[in-house]
Amino acid sequence: MLTHERHLGHGPARQRAPAAEHARDAPAGARGRMREGLFVLVLLVLSALAWLAVHRLAMPDMRAGILTGGAERSGDGMAAMPMERSIGAGLFLGTWLVMMAAMMLPAVTPVIVRIDRLMRRRGARRTTAYLLAAGYLAVWAAAGVAAYGLFLLFQPVAAAGDTAVAVRAGAVVLLFAGAYQLSPLKRACLRLCRSPLAIVVRHGERITAGPGGALLAGVHHGAFCLGCCWALMAVLLAAGMMSLVWMGVIAAVILAERVWRHGELLSRPLGAAMIVFGLVLLAAPGAAPSLT
Repeated sequence: MLTHERHLGHGPARQRAPAAEHARDAPAGARGRMREGLFVLVLLVLSALAWLAVHRLAMPDMRAGILTGGAERSGDGMAAMPMERSIGAGLFLGTWLVMMAAMMLPAVTPVIVRIDRLMRRRGARRTTAYLLAAGYLAVWAAAGVAAYGLFLLFQPVAAAGDTAVAVRAGAVVLLFAGAYQLSPLKRACLRLCRSPLAIVVRHGERITAGPGGALLAGVHHGAFCLGCCWALMAVLLAAGMMSLVWMGVIAAVILAERVWRHGELLSRPLGAAMIVFGLVLLAAPGAAPSLT
């Protein structure tokens, strides 16, 4: 009889246990949501400040590209190319990092939030999301070295003053970028760049092991996203590196590819459009837009 009563006594206790655990988890869940909200706010504020810095710091030489031909046009309707001045590596790389913060942080924020949410269940540190973002930006900062080399290649073409030649050179960049948009490598990189599970599966243990693991995971994710977006950034360099119009266009495309539900389907029609536009500019360079 006593044994039966004790057994009955365990029933309500067992029923109350999940409720008690849920009550303990509720504050933790609220703290997690607050932490997510603060992280999103920090990254969006940084992005907004970076856009403002680009607006304030942009030089005319960095707003006009070989593809657009600058804002001024000659009497025959062809864009007049400005003379390019030498821009040092330090200035370029600093400007590039500000641009990447402006353009890339909004696109990567949702993925990092999902990664951090998954990793919190494994006991990841509070700084995980920030370390992932830092590793991601480090990849784009390093990519600035290659971007500077491409910028130096464009400078003599722009300085020569032959607008038709310059626009056609930009059209070639468009053709290569459009072809890459249609490639299997682009699709593979985009798929991995959109997936938080790819990082959790590959780097979950490293992320929970220490800060270095989270930073490395951010670098890994940044490498996939660089593989996804490098061709679009080459188009930006050709169109006008610090043109707010072209920065906005490219940033919107990157955001749509990464975040939109049908983003993976966008790259193919976009690539086809870039190829068609490149062919048009090869045949008629005077059609180059002057959006700087």
